[in-house]
Amino acid sequence: MGDVQVNRFRENRWVRRGLRAVATGFGAGRFPVAPGTAGTLVALPLWYWSGGWGVRHLFLLIAVLLVSVPAAREEMAATGSPDPGSVVIDEIAGMLLAATGIPWGVRPVLLLFLLFRVFDVLKFGPAAWLDARRGAVYVVADDLAAGVYAGLAYRGITWLTG
Repeated sequence: MGDVQVNRFRENRWVRRGLRAVATGFGAGRFPVAPGTAGTLVALPLWYWSGGWGVRHLFLLIAVLLVSVPAAREEMAATGSPDPGSVVIDEIAGMLLAATGIPWGVRPVLLLFLLFRVFDVLKFGPAAWLDARRGAVYVVADDLAAGVYAGLAYRGITWLTG
């Protein structure tokens, strides 16, 4: 009985459209040039709203993480691609993870945005391993690894520069 209800929910066209909208960052992933960067920009107002720390930020991060894998899976199924460029919910999740514990400000935004984009593009270490795997979990996970790298690099740079 439970499986039938889950399948009916996932087969609902409005649910599928909603998941695809979330996966593409409400259209940012369809930007013709650098959709990953456009998706990362979507995370900035969310970071501003959450302040980067506290219950609001953690609630936002958990909500984005919970919806990211089903949304990515739906976009992958719709496009037929194992890692469609239109999926940017992973960039949003990764950037929000990187910003966790970092208060909003001009300097943190510029530095963390740059660091996240560099680590997201370069993909080394565990991020490269995750990127080489197939599946929605891995599509999201490699950007979360890039978010961890960016967050650690930001903290290292601010510690060194005071």
